Amino acid sequence: MEIFDRISQRMITHEVNLLKQSPSQRDELTAALKATTQRQNSIIQQISDHAAEGRPRLAALDDQLDELEATREKLAAELNALAEPVEDFQEKIAKLKAQFNPANMEIIIRKLIFLARHNADEQAKQRLMPIVRDLIQTVVIGKTPGHQPASLQVHGSIANIMASMEAVDVLEQQFLAAAQNDLMAKIASGEIDTEAKKQKLLDAYAEKLKGKYPEWENLRVSVVAGAGFEPAAFRL
Repeated sequence: MEIFDRISQRMITHEVNLLKQSPSQRDELTAALKATTQRQNSIIQQISDHAAEGRPRLAALDDQLDELEATREKLAAELNALAEPVEDFQEKIAKLKAQFNPANMEIIIRKLIFLARHNADEQAKQRLMPIVRDLIQTVVIGKTPGHQPASLQVHGSIANIMASMEAVDVLEQQFLAAAQNDLMAKIASGEIDTEAKKQKLLDAYAEKLKGKYPEWENLRVSVVAGAGFEPAAFRL
């Protein structure tokens, strides 16, 4: 379905744009130092103008100049002490691509959906909202008899994602249940009579289960999210 590939690319694009807009700490200190120096020069000019006009020197201007000098010295010291490594911009992008690859995005979305569906705090829900809205195509509100709450059906990529996740979970539980029954039958028949044989069989089950995951992940599920998907929980 390439859903997570598309989400991954959008996240990388978003983070790269933030990266381009975000100045480094060195740039921030340099800008602050420049602004402080300009304010100092402005006050010095005011003091000079007062003296040229024969007007008395203002203590307030002297105090501001002293404060600015202290600020300037602090900023200069921080800038000199800053040992910020110069990281190539392409290296930063490479790190973003590794961080927001499709596999990681699937894990992140799984966690966020789990948190949102199990009454997580508002912060978790807010983090989920942009992703959920981007994956929803249509929300259909249906009439129900009497005073029952309206029925809701959610169409879009989010339905496919959740259906795929639930399908994999069901298949995994079915496999584990079948493996457990098989193990108990072999123990009852005497075929498995030592811990070594039992462990060997368990390892075989684990290896077989591991081989099943790629097959399950390739499931093509096209459904509408129904029971168990509650739009109200996402504040849609």
